Amino acid sequence: MKLTKAMVNLVLDVAIGLAFVVEAVTGFVLAIVLPHGGYKGGANPLYGQQFLVSRDAWLLMHDWGAIIMTAGILIHVVLHWRWITCMLGRLWHDAFSTPEGTEGECPVEA
Repeated sequence: MKLTKAMVNLVLDVAIGLAFVVEAVTGFVLAIVLPHGGYKGGANPLYGQQFLVSRDAWLLMHDWGAIIMTAGILIHVVLHWRWITCMLGRLWHDAFSTPEGTEGECPVEA
């Protein structure tokens, strides 16, 4: 199978999407199911509680999900940099120029 730019974009977008789902689920568990409260001298009944795995494991998944999602977004921006700069240039031109004609289209590569 030939690795096309479209296939790279698909794999990258799926990775970013999965990382987002991991972030959302672990964030919900950490905020609602296993809230942080500390030991509080033994007065916290939720201290040491687990939901499938320990709070530390949820934090680790949350951290790695954030790292993967951030790296994926940075790679996504690098891969689409030419299109981003073209669109910003067109927006700048449209906002601050007199209408003398339309500019060329920005490249969209699959």
